[in-house]
Amino acid sequence: MNILTGYIGTYASPQSLGIYRFSMDLDNGNLSRPELYYDALDCKYLSLYGTLLAAPRKRDGQAGICLLDTAGASVSLAGEAFHETAPACYVIQDDSYIYTANYHEGCVLVYKKSPGGLTLAKRIDIAPKAGCHQILFHSHYMLVPCLLLDTVKIYDCSRDFAPAGELRFEEGTGPRHAVFDKDHHRLFLVSELSNQLFVYSLAEDTRSGPAFTLEQVHPLLPVGAAYKEPPASAAIRLSPDGRFLYVSTRFADIISVFHIDGCQLKLVQQTGSGGIHPRDFTLTPDGQYLLAVNRTEGGLVSFRINRETGCLTGPCSQVPAPEAVAVILELTAH
Repeated sequence: MNILTGYIGTYASPQSLGIYRFSMDLDNGNLSRPELYYDALDCKYLSLYGTLLAAPRKRDGQAGICLLDTAGASVSLAGEAFHETAPACYVIQDDSYIYTANYHEGCVLVYKKSPGGLTLAKRIDIAPKAGCHQILFHSHYMLVPCLLLDTVKIYDCSRDFAPAGELRFEEGTGPRHAVFDKDHHRLFLVSELSNQLFVYSLAEDTRSGPAFTLEQVHPLLPVGAAYKEPPASAAIRLSPDGRFLYVSTRFADIISVFHIDGCQLKLVQQTGSGGIHPRDFTLTPDGQYLLAVNRTEGGLVSFRINRETGCLTGPCSQVPAPEAVAVILELTAH
């Protein structure tokens, strides 16, 4: 067998009750129908580190984080903590900490993992309604795209998360998510409001923080297209071999594929996401498939990736997944 296990995070609704688990056949892209794995409200982003699955959640008027151990036949709660009024929109973890970005509260929370559960180690208040949307790391720096501030805030983790600079954008840009190349020589950032892809080069870190230079800006919407609602670009992923970049755009309901050739990007494909509102997607570890979750219609969809061109074909398989807004895969097949 060549089967991968995956997990889906959802917005709370009568049809979506929490985190769902599914399997994928890597030989043909076939997907199993997702089954409820953990009953919790608003698990709208997922982070998997080894066998530990972290997700935001809401309970009894409070919001926070839960940490699940997926190693056993049934789910096991490894820890939870509630220090927010609204669930975070992004979660990332390492061996010692879980980091969450809260769009509504404009803050980043750092939770310490311990055998007894989770404890709040640090709260970084950025600004009310800052629209904090992601957390990513470069060396000992933490970057936080703040959509409603049109800014990426930079913090020095080695100095108790002291401010260490920022990347500013024109008003109405809405920086949302970003990804580094494998060597951290470039940063690729997608904006939700202006629907653009920004490419930055990185210089050697200075005393005041990493130095970014804007190299390119690429539009993400097809020329001349009309939409019922304003398009909103969402997720961005780098292929495992580092040769291709993928971006999803909601309301246009497309996935854009870029070829990375040295310091240049070239758009090679824009294709439908298989549904409506593709908030998130991921790639299989071998780079053969892309899996997208469409929140409003279309559910979970798998596409085959041409390893030479990066282009998508399919769908290969499609299964219902109401209110699906996050998807993640385990790294090894069984």
